[in-house]
Amino acid sequence: MTRLLATLCLTTALCLPIAARADDAADRVAAAKDLVQKTTLKNLEVGFSAALEKTVAPMKEDKAEAVRKEIRAEFDKQRETMLDGLSKAYAEKFSLDELKHLSEIYGNKTYQKFQAVNADPASTVTAVSQASVTKLLNMLAIASAGDSQGTGAPGAPMPMPAR
Repeated sequence: MTRLLATLCLTTALCLPIAARADDAADRVAAAKDLVQKTTLKNLEVGFSAALEKTVAPMKEDKAEAVRKEIRAEFDKQRETMLDGLSKAYAEKFSLDELKHLSEIYGNKTYQKFQAVNADPASTVTAVSQASVTKLLNMLAIASAGDSQGTGAPGAPMPMPAR
């Protein structure tokens, strides 16, 4: 009987750290899900909804509604995939305290105002950013097109053909 009691105590003592680690992991995943929903998925939803409406705007209403329904269903599936995958990845990389701190930052009203200004397609901030990014992407496209034609970088002299 004493041996059985000792075995039970030892088993319980050994299982407690495992249970605590499992609880910590579950808490980290839950905190990470909250963070992903406040950040990545919130921004994705705003951008996707705007792009979807822009896409269906020229369509007849019945066609537009069918497209909305089909694409929204796929968006919802992808949203869940992202929520699960990103939450697990963040839970592995950050402690519970770090995740809670990040959540506080993203929950801050001033930060949310900052994000709203950045997300507003009509804002000056967006116009400036888009103009700069467009110029840089165009430069990259030109450089890539020049390289694929064997001409090198834009403005580079043409190589002489071999004789």
